[in-house]
Amino acid sequence: MHLLAQVPFLAQLATREEVLQHQYEFLSYGLTAAWVILSVYVLMMVGRERKLKREIASLKAMLEEKRGE
Repeated sequence: MHLLAQVPFLAQLATREEVLQHQYEFLSYGLTAAWVILSVYVLMMVGRERKLKREIASLKAMLEEKRGE
Protein backbone atom coordinates (compact mmCIF):
# COMPACT_ATOMS: atom_id res chain seq x y z
CA MET A 1 0.00 0.00 0.00
CA HIS A 2 1.32 3.39 -0.94
CA LEU A 3 2.23 5.75 1.94
CA LEU A 4 0.31 8.69 0.47
CA ALA A 5 -2.85 6.60 0.27
CA GLN A 6 -2.68 6.05 4.04
CA VAL A 7 -2.81 9.77 4.81
CA PRO A 8 -5.96 11.33 3.32
CA PHE A 9 -4.75 14.93 3.16
CA LEU A 10 -1.40 14.05 1.61
CA ALA A 11 -3.13 11.75 -0.87
CA GLN A 12 -4.97 14.78 -2.24
CA LEU A 13 -1.74 16.63 -3.04
CA ALA A 14 -0.88 16.20 -6.69
CA THR A 15 2.90 16.15 -6.85
CA ARG A 16 5.87 15.09 -4.79
CA GLU A 17 7.00 18.71 -4.71
CA GLU A 18 3.73 19.71 -3.04
CA VAL A 19 4.15 16.95 -0.47
CA LEU A 20 7.69 18.09 0.29
CA GLN A 21 6.58 21.71 0.49
CA HIS A 22 3.86 20.71 2.96
CA GLN A 23 6.39 18.77 5.07
CA TYR A 24 8.86 21.67 5.05
CA GLU A 25 6.06 23.98 6.16
CA PHE A 26 5.51 21.84 9.26
CA LEU A 27 9.26 21.62 9.79
CA SER A 28 9.53 25.41 9.74
CA TYR A 29 6.66 25.68 12.25
CA GLY A 30 8.43 23.21 14.52
CA LEU A 31 11.75 25.02 14.29
CA THR A 32 10.07 28.36 14.95
CA ALA A 33 8.34 26.92 18.02
CA ALA A 34 11.64 25.47 19.26
CA TRP A 35 13.41 28.83 18.91
CA VAL A 36 10.58 30.65 20.68
CA ILE A 37 10.64 28.16 23.56
CA LEU A 38 14.44 28.36 23.78
CA SER A 39 14.37 32.17 23.75
CA VAL A 40 11.75 32.32 26.50
CA TYR A 41 13.77 29.84 28.58
CA VAL A 42 16.98 31.85 28.17
CA LEU A 43 15.19 35.08 29.12
CA MET A 44 13.75 33.39 32.20
CA MET A 45 17.21 32.19 33.22
CA VAL A 46 18.65 35.70 32.75
CA GLY A 47 15.89 37.08 34.97
CA ARG A 48 16.59 34.48 37.67
CA GLU A 49 20.31 35.22 37.51
CA ARG A 50 19.68 38.94 38.02
CA LYS A 51 17.37 38.22 40.94
CA LEU A 52 19.96 35.93 42.54
CA LYS A 53 22.71 38.53 42.08
CA ARG A 54 20.56 41.14 43.83
CA GLU A 55 19.80 38.71 46.64
CA ILE A 56 23.49 37.83 47.06
CA ALA A 57 24.41 41.52 47.16
CA SER A 58 21.73 42.09 49.80
CA LEU A 59 22.97 39.17 51.88
CA LYS A 60 26.57 40.40 51.62
CA ALA A 61 25.47 43.84 52.79
CA MET A 62 23.62 42.29 55.74
CA LEU A 63 26.68 40.21 56.61
CA GLU A 64 28.95 43.25 56.51
CA GLU A 65 26.47 45.15 58.68
CA LYS A 66 26.46 42.32 61.24
CA ARG A 67 30.28 42.18 61.25
CA GLY A 68 30.45 45.92 61.83
CA GLU A 69 28.37 45.76 64.99
